Amino acid sequence: MRKLYFTTLLLLFCLILQGQNRQISISAKNKPVKDVLAEIQQNSGYRILYNDEVVPDELRVTVNAENTAVKTILDAMLKNTGLTYIMQTDELIIIAKKEERTMQNALLGRITNEAGEPVPFANIVLVAANNTADFRQGAVSDIQGYYHLTNLKPGEYQLQVSFIGYKTEHSELSLSPNSQEPVVRDFVLKTDTQILEELVVKGQQPALKVENGRLIYHIPSLLKNKSLTNAYDALKEIPGVTEQDGRLTLIGANGMTVLLNGKKSSMTDGQLTALLKSVPVSRVEDIEIMYSAPPQYNIKGAAINIILKEEGESPDKWQGEIAVEYAQKSDAGGNGKASLFYPGKKTTVDLLYAYKHRPVFSKEELSATHTLENQAHLIRQTSKGKNAHNEHTTRMGVSHTFDNKDRVDASYTGIFDRYGSDRSAITDISSQRIDTQTGSDGTYTLHNIQGDYAARFGLTAGGDYTYYHNQTDYHLLNIPQDVTATEREKITSSSKQTIHRTFLYAHQKHSITKRWQLNYGVNYSLAHTQNRSDGKKNDLEYEEASFDTRQNETIWNVFTSVSGVFSDKLSAEASLSAEFYKATNESKEEKSTIWNDKAFFPSFNISYTPASRHIFQFSLSSDKNYPSYWSLNPSVYHFSAYGVIYGNLYLRPQRNYNAGITYIYKQKYVFRVFMDYTPDYFIQLPYQSREKLQQEFTEQNFDFKRQTGLLAVIPFTIGKRISSRFVTNGLYWREKDDTFFDIPFNRTTLLGYFQLNSDIDLSSKPDIKMNISGYYSTPNAIQGIYDLGASGDLSAGLTWTFDRERAKLILNAGDILNTRTPSAKIDYMGQKSRLDAFQDNRQISLSFIYRFGGFKEKEKKEIDTSRFGGL
Repeated sequence: MRKLYFTTLLLLFCLILQGQNRQISISAKNKPVKDVLAEIQQNSGYRILYNDEVVPDELRVTVNAENTAVKTILDAMLKNTGLTYIMQTDELIIIAKKEERTMQNALLGRITNEAGEPVPFANIVLVAANNTADFRQGAVSDIQGYYHLTNLKPGEYQLQVSFIGYKTEHSELSLSPNSQEPVVRDFVLKTDTQILEELVVKGQQPALKVENGRLIYHIPSLLKNKSLTNAYDALKEIPGVTEQDGRLTLIGANGMTVLLNGKKSSMTDGQLTALLKSVPVSRVEDIEIMYSAPPQYNIKGAAINIILKEEGESPDKWQGEIAVEYAQKSDAGGNGKASLFYPGKKTTVDLLYAYKHRPVFSKEELSATHTLENQAHLIRQTSKGKNAHNEHTTRMGVSHTFDNKDRVDASYTGIFDRYGSDRSAITDISSQRIDTQTGSDGTYTLHNIQGDYAARFGLTAGGDYTYYHNQTDYHLLNIPQDVTATEREKITSSSKQTIHRTFLYAHQKHSITKRWQLNYGVNYSLAHTQNRSDGKKNDLEYEEASFDTRQNETIWNVFTSVSGVFSDKLSAEASLSAEFYKATNESKEEKSTIWNDKAFFPSFNISYTPASRHIFQFSLSSDKNYPSYWSLNPSVYHFSAYGVIYGNLYLRPQRNYNAGITYIYKQKYVFRVFMDYTPDYFIQLPYQSREKLQQEFTEQNFDFKRQTGLLAVIPFTIGKRISSRFVTNGLYWREKDDTFFDIPFNRTTLLGYFQLNSDIDLSSKPDIKMNISGYYSTPNAIQGIYDLGASGDLSAGLTWTFDRERAKLILNAGDILNTRTPSAKIDYMGQKSRLDAFQDNRQISLSFIYRFGGFKEKEKKEIDTSRFGGL
């Protein structure tokens, strides 16, 4: 027995000795001592404890060691710094000032939550054990959750640790007069769900405040008890923000733009999603919700502005990301991306290359009854085929900050795409069968150069130039089954589009008083577009499908806005923009005016907070959308023996006005009533010709489209691991057009929309999370003379984060039931058809992302390509 006892003591001694002689390798040149201590902690397994007041931020050290004991490294690096260390236990090292080496009657520790995350700014109160009203000493935990009390008198105490949103923890404490070592006492705070529901943190910023007509969510307070890791997941926690088909939307708003520090991003929806998922949630300071964005953001309508924290001193080293994805639909596709970012002290550089291969299969079944000269013709058509894109994207950006804090940004973006299609159709027109074969092959190239300057006195100015070229060759072959091969119909076309577009802006900001701000500015856009199509039918010139046009467009926009705070409960923002737009068309030496007009766009937000539990906001926004350049041409595109698409020289821009009242209860339950009114709304609709057996598709302006709705967003949790959000939306929908061919319409309907999104924390170690989302839209929607069927979606994803959050493996299943695409039926004033479309939406994908050097994707300004293409 004695031998066993002695052996155990010897083993424990050896383990302690081994722990005190842990060896690591480290190399640091003139780095902050806090960063070096963090690296030692990460590599050695020790927990290193210190107070921010003891270790100053500006203190730097140089150390270079290879397989050296931690004790030896600390001796060398802390020499001549006025600091020393105490190896309190085999797992704990305490950094202290040399004059406090004995740490007599000191109390140290760390405050964390149940997820192991630090709780900063927690209150630590030391009171007498026999009289809790007898306060002796107090402290507040630092950003890492550490606290430090010194110079305590011997005695019996009770230690109380509290923070809003958590239950208060108590601990008895006895300090001996002969103690030469500090007392270490850690605390794990448990969530107090009753207090957490209020979402207002005393001693910190509130989780939600209303300012200048904006809803501002303070993310550190809002998400302090949630195990989220990135900005994208943080956005989904904002009431009213939801995810649908992999895209973020602001419910009750007609469209929405995501801003980063007040700037539009420069990417597609998919690229923007990747960016937000790469930004750590710790970098997000605030998220601003604007149902009516001020015009100085160069956007109209609703916006979400993500405010990122200023980063500390740059590490002066390259950072990067490599990402690949394999996606399986009917055919296999995928994409890859490589990014590099150099965050210098004054100059940053970012580089990007991305590739996408996107094959898409689709199938359509059309049944129609076409009445021509009082005779009904039965039409049956089945078409199917594949489209494929191979897209390359390159980017280089440079940003430089001057000593006076002025900043200049410049970037180049290039997009190069080669695409093609191969389709077939079988059309039966009154028992006469026609087989159709179509195909296309094309390329498009885009070059964009941007430059921006931000001055310290509130002036921002800049611009961009975009060159776009698109060329497509197309062929169609109709083969009737009851005639000879010589009577086949063959149509070919070669189409080209070249666009030169320049955009310039200058904005100025002034602070009138501490509570009021004035903004004003001007934007200018100039576009020159060349459009050409050479069509042939049976190898002869097809004049109807041939044209050569040149369009010139100028748009001036001037605005002014004012925002401010009347009181702690009432704030407002109002703006007015005036837009002057003119476009001309030249064809065969003839010049005509497409439009020459002006428009005014008012917007305002008024926010009223009578109490912390109740917030009201009234908003009005206005906007205008222009047709694509190609739509304004006399184009003719046959896609089957029965269907043809026509351009529209007389298409007008559409305007949009959105007004709504939002009520937020307990700062998380959202209720909104709204109306969205769009005069001159345009969309492509079919019409069965009265002159021939042909269904003609044309983009046309309606008199208006109007939607009035009521929505509710109800977040809830199930246990500690499931966070869900239920959204319901009811719409009264009206569309009216008195000039739609010979069948004017004035149609109304009621529509319901329901969505449920759940994030599930399956495991923290390993870090595995799951998302399940779905929605259902009732079969009452309309689109002109179309009646749309029900649609829905069920998607799921699994994410494994590992290698200290540098690597991610993501498995996604999208549109599992393949129900996103609704059926489209027409039965109106002699027009009768039904289209059942199979879109290649169901997908399984596997993605791998690896980041190095602390990479966070660079913010980029958006390149607007919404009016390009269409060939």
